[in-house]
Amino acid sequence: MSIFIEPFFTFLKTPIFWILIFLMILSVWSNRQMPKWQGSWGERQVNRLLTQLGPEYKVWHDVYVWNKEYGMTQIDHLVVSPYGLHVIETKHYSGWIFGSERQKYWTQVIYKKKQRMYNPIRQNYGHVQAIKNYLRDNELNTYSIIAFSPSVEFKFKEPFKTAKVVHFNELITVIKEQSIPVVNAEKLQKIQLEIDRLVLADPKEKRRIQKEHVKQVAGKQRESGKSVRVAAESSAIEPKSKKGICPRCNGHLVVRNGKNGSFIGCNQFPKCRYTTEVIL
Repeated sequence: MSIFIEPFFTFLKTPIFWILIFLMILSVWSNRQMPKWQGSWGERQVNRLLTQLGPEYKVWHDVYVWNKEYGMTQIDHLVVSPYGLHVIETKHYSGWIFGSERQKYWTQVIYKKKQRMYNPIRQNYGHVQAIKNYLRDNELNTYSIIAFSPSVEFKFKEPFKTAKVVHFNELITVIKEQSIPVVNAEKLQKIQLEIDRLVLADPKEKRRIQKEHVKQVAGKQRESGKSVRVAAESSAIEPKSKKGICPRCNGHLVVRNGKNGSFIGCNQFPKCRYTTEVIL
């Protein structure tokens, strides 16, 4: 036995062993960070595309809107122009996407693996209503756009009536479909000033708002379609999740990015594997 043990302990002292350990740790860390990097890349890609709209258009990114009816809402991109207000929700997914306008959930398929996602048309409808309420203008011409990354293939059977569902590279074309001015210069300036007030220049304040939003998102989760055991826990989940607390271990709930999109998870992972869906 010592014939094998002694060489093993000798190997532990070599630089090669520690290089291998470092590479293993780096690999694990990279895999965990990859969804975040992909999401950031997608956001930057959309930001860059929207700069091509021209001087008639003003663009905002990552806007938080608060009102009594809808609570805290996070909007990915807002575009204001004489042609109206475009509210854009971006999705950094891959694979096939199935769904219809009225379905509560859509389905993502990757190599026969299915994942349910909240209908982004419904999600963005809430964003549209929130910004209209904030602007106190229900007559404002607004347009809902859901923009998916190019790696997605749509499998929709029917066209959508209340929103446009497109790939990133189609955004400019879709926005410029509205070519008749419907907002005069005075009203346009007022809208821009109101949205400018939502911009969070202070990083600390933005982090505080983001944390508040995470807690609210956690409080909106629905456990429909889960097992009887989870259903039995629902009475405990609701009051805790509203405070951003994990109902299983009392840890903190956070928004995480996975291979199939965003989800709510416990910060005590992997000790606690509680997860639920994100409904913004």
